[in-house]
Amino acid sequence: MRKLIALLSAVVLAILGISVVTSAYASPGHPHQVTYSGQGLNADGTLQDDRCDDGTEPYLLFILTANKATAADITLPSGTFPMVQSGNGAYKFMADYQNPVSLIGVAVASYDGVKTNAQFVISHGCEGDTYPPSSTPPTS
Repeated sequence: MRKLIALLSAVVLAILGISVVTSAYASPGHPHQVTYSGQGLNADGTLQDDRCDDGTEPYLLFILTANKATAADITLPSGTFPMVQSGNGAYKFMADYQNPVSLIGVAVASYDGVKTNAQFVISHGCEGDTYPPSSTPPTS
């Protein structure tokens, strides 16, 4: 009987673990989505607009523009977060810096409003001194 209880407990914990892991990538509650496809990057994967001031921590600023949207979320490998409205149908989210190339096809903005011509870009950011360039690592 103890073995059965231990086995059932392990199964329940495994299921709970899977649901916690998948919730970080769960589709948010907005009906429309747009996936990041590299807008705002140079051909070598670096930021087109690298804005580092003294003391600025490395970051990426994502912008979503979606016609008549009244709410938006962003899903990154670290989870799903609300975006902040910054105009009529425009939303922003400042994320900690991460290799922007690794976010292509991974970062997703979801929104309500009209599903036409939504744009999801990295406006600018700060790569910082401690991060290698976003391009492919050098070969030996």
